[in-house]
Amino acid sequence: MFINQKEYFKIIEAIPILCVDLLIVHKGKCLLMRRDNEPAKGQYWFPGGRINKMEKIKDAALRKAEEEVNLKCLFQRIISVEETMFEKERQMHTDIHTVNICCHLTTESVKHIKIDKYHDEYMWVTYENLENINLHPAVTRPLMNLFNQTVNHLL
Repeated sequence: MFINQKEYFKIIEAIPILCVDLLIVHKGKCLLMRRDNEPAKGQYWFPGGRINKMEKIKDAALRKAEEEVNLKCLFQRIISVEETMFEKERQMHTDIHTVNICCHLTTESVKHIKIDKYHDEYMWVTYENLENINLHPAVTRPLMNLFNQTVNHLL
């Protein structure tokens, strides 16, 4: 279902938005994208986005992986639920409040990765280089959960 922009702005002014964040893993590394729009412009986040009405979490995660980075993925599990709140600034229409279901996905190939118009670059991170990157807690926590669960699973 498509909602026109005016209606959408009314909705996000009134309620939190339910989203999926994609922890896409390939060969032990997780994908982060640098945002090219507000909120958090210039910061690295997971690909992801809004869940549509009547869409299952798994289906939303797989859809967003294709839309945002052109990757075919396998859904593994939900890692955590996070929350973000951004006060209105610069070009934003309103404050933003999201509830983010962080989903672990895997992909066999990144050969056809292509970023969407809302991001301007990407990087792959490992547990070892996390301490060298300044990330929002809503990104750091699920990454640490993912990496800790992966390590514990292998023990």
